Amino acid sequence: MLTYKIHLFRHGITRANLEGKYVGLTDYPLCQKGIDALKEYVKGKDYPAIEKIYTSPLRRCRETAKILYPGYKTFDVPQLMEMDFGLYEGKTLDELQNDETFIAWSRDSMHNAPPEGEDGLTFIRRVIKGLDDVFKDMMANDVHNAALVIPGGMIMSMLALMGFPRHPMGEWECDAGAGYTIVMTPELWSRDKVFEVLNAIPMKPEDWENHWSTKKYYEDGEEMFFE
Repeated sequence: MLTYKIHLFRHGITRANLEGKYVGLTDYPLCQKGIDALKEYVKGKDYPAIEKIYTSPLRRCRETAKILYPGYKTFDVPQLMEMDFGLYEGKTLDELQNDETFIAWSRDSMHNAPPEGEDGLTFIRRVIKGLDDVFKDMMANDVHNAALVIPGGMIMSMLALMGFPRHPMGEWECDAGAGYTIVMTPELWSRDKVFEVLNAIPMKPEDWENHWSTKKYYEDGEEMFFE
């Protein structure tokens, strides 16, 4: 059975992130602190080998991709823009905490939307379409290992709703420049729109020594490796 690995990475920090603002469609670049932090973070880490790198069209995602995988051409996935926060864009929690519409959205963002923004169901449908576009491109071009740089909230939503093993959204949080490897198969994805979460990434070289995917297994007296 053919399998395809997609390595999901969270983009680096922007000035608006440091200021605690809701950042959706505004095309912020990485701030200098975000660039420096990413460059420091990748040192001594073992990033997976890839054949192709996809990103959200957002500048902060493209710039992160260039730091994680210098020398690679990036390919935009239009459907993987961040959530449209509408009139909440650029606002902080302190500015919104007494707004009744914001309170309703916070309690049930799947069925409520910010004023002039996007509800969670619309966002998830768009994210599924974006991941489907990536997977179809990989299959069409015989790509079996790819990276995808997107916002952290998008990673958490993908894994909570479509990933196995099942975990609540908050348990899939990851640092900037980090993420998770997912394994997709044409049969499972086309039928159920689900995938397997293989492991967190990146790892230090010594971490791989204790990881299940690199250990030797024995069956019927024969040595086997699970990659």
